[in-house]
Amino acid sequence: MTPAPAGICEHADDGGVLRWELCDPARSNPLSPAILRWIAERSVTLRGEIVMVRGRGGRVFCGGFDLRALAEEVGGLPDAPLGAAISAMRAADATFVAALDGHAIGAGVELACACDVRIGRDGIHFEIPASRLGVIYRAEGLALLQHVFGNSLVRRLVLLGERIGAVDAAAHGALDHLVAAPALEETVDAVVGGLRTGDAAALRGNRDALRWPAGPPSPARVAEHEARRARAFADARARLRARGGLPKPASSGLGLPPMAIKDDIEARTKQARRDRDEATLNVIGMIKNRVITELKSGSGTVEDDALWLSVLGAYVKQLRKAIPEFEKAGERGREGLADVQFELAFCEQFLPARLDEAATLVLVRALVAEHGLLGQGSKAAGRVMGLLMKNHRDTLDGDIAKAVVDRVLSES
Repeated sequence: MTPAPAGICEHADDGGVLRWELCDPARSNPLSPAILRWIAERSVTLRGEIVMVRGRGGRVFCGGFDLRALAEEVGGLPDAPLGAAISAMRAADATFVAALDGHAIGAGVELACACDVRIGRDGIHFEIPASRLGVIYRAEGLALLQHVFGNSLVRRLVLLGERIGAVDAAAHGALDHLVAAPALEETVDAVVGGLRTGDAAALRGNRDALRWPAGPPSPARVAEHEARRARAFADARARLRARGGLPKPASSGLGLPPMAIKDDIEARTKQARRDRDEATLNVIGMIKNRVITELKSGSGTVEDDALWLSVLGAYVKQLRKAIPEFEKAGERGREGLADVQFELAFCEQFLPARLDEAATLVLVRALVAEHGLLGQGSKAAGRVMGLLMKNHRDTLDGDIAKAVVDRVLSES
């Protein structure tokens, strides 16, 4: 079996239950082509297992298709791996349970719909930004969305680009269980337990019959739809390249409405206490103490998400600076390095997603070309950094940006 790629983890328990976890919360758990290919390949090998599908971080179940792949030239349409993965899940000899403890966006909605049972917590929503991105959904994907959400909600999702809240989704049958956040894990365990106690042959037969009650669209309609999709993807790719990169993320990472970080932290504290997770409790205690210090500083600071983000951001910078020292210490610093990396991963979940080196390079080259700064060397570095910070401060990694700017300006 092919090892799981970066961004998805598989765990198995003794009772035949597999857990697939999208594990890149800093980037809102996107579905890369590599992840989708793994899902397709892994689904074929399943033999009656129950598979729980979830996202790490508690804020976003899945942020959708990795948009970096949309801007690349590939053989066929960019979302072909998504179609293959969903089809493989729908044909698999396995029962998929989606544990939705965060928002589902774009392809993340379809991933949830590919599951046989969906359990969500209150406060989440579903969103499909196809119109905003200028792409046309696969006919099979639309049929699946329609099967799960019904005609009205699919029109609101796909045509109007509306966010569908958990209550609305549950009322239309898209969620089989809607529970308060503290009850999510207990409900998921109860559902999995119920699936395991039934007759395996009956479960398989009824499950498969429920998956495609209306059947797929006709071959002629699929062919016409695919031709339209090819034109739309070509246009979308051209727009992305002309703009010099991906759409600028909103401050919350995906344009999502802000969720109180303090409430999120408190929920994680309760869970960590139940799990006796000392590492998580320690980092939460450190963050809380820093927030309290700011509130008592006499500066008039109020406790809101802005304060928590400021504290988290400052602590992340401190942790990043500590990493080289632990690395230099070799074996003596290994334990300390592991602690720092754990705390860093925890804190970064709450911060806006940062552009990686490849995305930063695209952005810098576009700015340098637009302002005629190519070949001017280090004397233009300050101006380029100023332009970057003016419009992309929340999504840039300063160290990466500086290194990329220096490299681009040195190119002849």
